[in-house]
Amino acid sequence: MPSPHDILLQHLRRSANVRLIARLDDAALVGHADQSWLHVFVPDLHALSAAKRKRYQYGFDSSVQFSTMITALLDTWSALDAAGQHMTVTQLGDFFDLWRESAHAPEGVAAILESFPDIRDRFIRVADGSLGARLILGNHDLEARKSAAFARAKLAHHLPGSGGTLMATHGDSLDMFERRTPDWIAQIGLRVFGRGAQPSTYPMQELREFRDQTMPPDQSQKIQGDASLPALGDPDGALAAPSVNVFFAQAATREARKQAHRLMPNALEAIAPLRTPQGNAPADAPNLRVLVVGHTHDARIAVDRDARLVIMDCGAWIESYQAPGEEKRPNRQLGAACGSDLRIYQLD
Repeated sequence: MPSPHDILLQHLRRSANVRLIARLDDAALVGHADQSWLHVFVPDLHALSAAKRKRYQYGFDSSVQFSTMITALLDTWSALDAAGQHMTVTQLGDFFDLWRESAHAPEGVAAILESFPDIRDRFIRVADGSLGARLILGNHDLEARKSAAFARAKLAHHLPGSGGTLMATHGDSLDMFERRTPDWIAQIGLRVFGRGAQPSTYPMQELREFRDQTMPPDQSQKIQGDASLPALGDPDGALAAPSVNVFFAQAATREARKQAHRLMPNALEAIAPLRTPQGNAPADAPNLRVLVVGHTHDARIAVDRDARLVIMDCGAWIESYQAPGEEKRPNRQLGAACGSDLRIYQLD
């Protein structure tokens, strides 16, 4: 029987040229071998209503391609379900851009969804014929949870069927850990990333204050800017290799980790309380190995072997990428994890 990865590729290829950005298949690092679960990750959209989109030089302009991808994911879900396998879809935050839509007011959610009814009905909604995606809050849509459509959104999701190794979050909250005390990091880390973390305990005020201090007052021309990706290729030619375009931290230093991925040093500080018993309490997520994020719009897989941490950064559906010797193309990226095999695709 084809693997879940193969089934996903089969359906994606019916309407897109699928290219491989990065792949890591390493059971010793990822620490998970269950092949019956496929986890799909959809990164930042920064969606705006049609009226507000006209005011900006950048935005989510791939709704047709996104709707086609939804169909491919629904078909994949049906095929896996028929085979007795499982699938989750997680949106990694910054689905909306409430900063530009409504000055962070949650009322902006309804206006944006009205501009994308197909995405609302077949991606977000929890109903037959819809993916009912797991939702994560990002720095551009922290307030979205106050709307009915996003009431179930969380700051992090620990994914089922992964043996506790796989967690998804937006990534912006990791920036808050810069130059903080260990006690503060442990407290906030558990409240944001702990398996039992509840929305009622989220440090929303701290997150909002940090966002307001760091978000540029004028983002009319870009958010992160265009990404430079490694040479991309047809998955058929690259999937034989267990490691493709993976950035390794070559030493256990903050600078080496930052070169692999700019969030890696803070990620290690954030998850340390989850791996370490707190007093007489057991560790909250002792097996956590893979952190799946968006936020940076720079798709890549980064690894710190010493710390046994993998960051799977799934890119974006906004702005553009450029590979060596190629023209600039829109970011339309997708992450997929099954067992110990992590992949990031570009849908051209």
